[in-house]
Amino acid sequence: MSQEGVDVEAVMREIRARIAEKKAKGLLTDAEVREIAERPLHPVLDAHEFRSGLLAELLRDPERWGYAFGPASVYGSSRGRAGRLLEKVRRLLNPVQKLFWNPTPMISALSRQADLNRTYVHLLHNLAEELTRVNLDVQDLRNRVLQLQGRLELAARREKALEALLTEARAEAGAPAVAASAKGESERR
Repeated sequence: MSQEGVDVEAVMREIRARIAEKKAKGLLTDAEVREIAERPLHPVLDAHEFRSGLLAELLRDPERWGYAFGPASVYGSSRGRAGRLLEKVRRLLNPVQKLFWNPTPMISALSRQADLNRTYVHLLHNLAEELTRVNLDVQDLRNRVLQLQGRLELAARREKALEALLTEARAEAGAPAVAASAKGESERR
């Protein structure tokens, strides 16, 4: 039992039982089990690559990733001096333009899209943070598994050493007993 209330032996027995069950069904061979155990998990996002100021960076310059769309955006132009003249003509023709199509739903939809983009930035940041946290947890668990494997190997070596000592001690204790019993039988005759 470890200090955190996890019975490591029970978990290991459960894992071994599952592997044995899958082997019995013919789902896994010994080579496949070794390959799975040795396969490295490649993180989606490395903790060292994550920038903690990602959200601030994205919010500082929203024109890089989002488009601010307002009621005047329909009339805007990026053609310099000629563009300003074109903007004025568009504003003057706004009542005629509204006869052919209504820009309000488009303006409303694009404004909502800009709001969604801001929300997506926050979600992206939170997702990246959580992914990094999970990656760090996985690395920690990997290290704990390695430690437990080391302890398990050490315990197995100790067990073998103790069995060898016990066998040796029994053999030594059994030899004098056999000699004494043989001596006792020879005295009886």
